[in-house]
Amino acid sequence: MATRQKYSSQVLDRAVCILECFRPERTDLRLVEIANATGLHKSTLYRLLEAMRSHRLIGFDTESGRYYPGLRLFEFGSLAAGRFDLERHAHPTLEHLATVSGETAHLCVLDGSDVVYVAKVECTQTLRIPSAVGQRNPAYCTGVGKAILAFLAPQQIESYLASTALKPFSKRTFTSSRELKANLRQVAIRGYAVDDEERAEGVRCVAAPVRSHAGEVIAAISIAGPSIRVTHERITELANQVMKAAGQISAGLGYRFPSNGNARTKLRKVLRNGAGLNLCR
Repeated sequence: MATRQKYSSQVLDRAVCILECFRPERTDLRLVEIANATGLHKSTLYRLLEAMRSHRLIGFDTESGRYYPGLRLFEFGSLAAGRFDLERHAHPTLEHLATVSGETAHLCVLDGSDVVYVAKVECTQTLRIPSAVGQRNPAYCTGVGKAILAFLAPQQIESYLASTALKPFSKRTFTSSRELKANLRQVAIRGYAVDDEERAEGVRCVAAPVRSHAGEVIAAISIAGPSIRVTHERITELANQVMKAAGQISAGLGYRFPSNGNARTKLRKVLRNGAGLNLCR
């Protein structure tokens, strides 16, 4: 896993400390109660609370003199909850993908330098790939990670590479920024990514991006299995399956594929025939 530098901001740390004072059993608090819980001087605390009120992170009841969590937190929470809505929405498609491919299907999101597995449907094969919901892996050496990275803005990719050490996990891991970027360009063109034993020897993965209603790549799905079953000869077949499934999830989230006729024709051709295998090795 890439090393992530830890940063700290006193103001932000104090704001979080204030928010952590609120609990389901105590949703509103007086200033003195927050001061006792945080150890902050009342004058300092008051200034922080007023700043948080201006951003609607904290509310204040003038009659009771108590503070409470602001509606802005609900708005942010709704955005975070959308990740879980994504998992619930995607699960039937993952089940179908696991059935038709005969391999394990995953749904992952990008979190910092890593991908996090938020859903998994196990295959019925005796020989399976060890993975678990909540597991993290570096994005640069996984199919799901590369399927997301390939569609970031160029400056976001540069920022990712600048903050991520490309540690080798196998002899096939990309450890050169130049080679990784070349591979990501291929992913963006063909619409799917391949982890060709880059994270672990003997494991191969094919992944495709999932888009929100606005067209933003917010996740990726994959099928993964031992390389003796997920052979190079099967990549095109599996890529078609995973791209189709990713398209179905994206459409269910409100994404509409480009109305341009050429774009539709190209997409249908990719889904029907697949793209030529070129792993840039």
